[in-house]
Amino acid sequence: MKNILRKILPRRLISAARILLIMHREHGHVNRRDGFPVNGRGEYQPWLTYPLIEYLKGFDFSQKRIFEFGAGSSTLFWASRAKHVESVELDRRWFDSLVKIVPDNVVLNHQSDGISYAQKIVEADGQFDVIVVDGAERYRSAEAALKKMIPGGMIILDNAEWYPNTAELLRGAGLIEVRFSGFSPVNAFTSTSSVFLHRDFSFPLVTDARQPPVGGVSIKGGTLDDGPRSGK
Repeated sequence: MKNILRKILPRRLISAARILLIMHREHGHVNRRDGFPVNGRGEYQPWLTYPLIEYLKGFDFSQKRIFEFGAGSSTLFWASRAKHVESVELDRRWFDSLVKIVPDNVVLNHQSDGISYAQKIVEADGQFDVIVVDGAERYRSAEAALKKMIPGGMIILDNAEWYPNTAELLRGAGLIEVRFSGFSPVNAFTSTSSVFLHRDFSFPLVTDARQPPVGGVSIKGGTLDDGPRSGK
């Protein structure tokens, strides 16, 4: 049946239908639970670009400490993967919705003053493996994040194209920027979520890190990479 449809329907129509299935059935592009974005499996997902979400899913965060500037569905995403999550949120209504459903490994803070909000991480105990800058006061938050990131850690800056000065601050600190551009949950436009990696970055991978991404195609019998070959 599939072969017949491929012969009858224009390729562009088949491609468009497949893209819609990936976005809505697999990514769950407009799906929500408790007011927060979830993927096609009903799992909470951060409001970051899909390419970055795929990248993050490849790492083992089970022993990592996460700090977020801006709480939300990302808090629940990290809580299911990391040892400890600490978040600060400026919006009281958003905070009140989230505080009812976060698990025990999450410390959720509300701070209505922008300057105090950006300094909340400085008051936190210890350093953090991952720091997410995705809320208010992004430049000040990034400045504070640099003081609390462990050697070998990462800082995530969402909507990096809107905050070039903040991105330049992080690059100027010697971090390596990797840009992940594309669609993100709910939104009807593309954006860029950037990861800034310490030069000693080396997080462990999860066992299925090399599996096809959402909407990807599996190769029967393994992969096309047979490893190194002799010159014969």
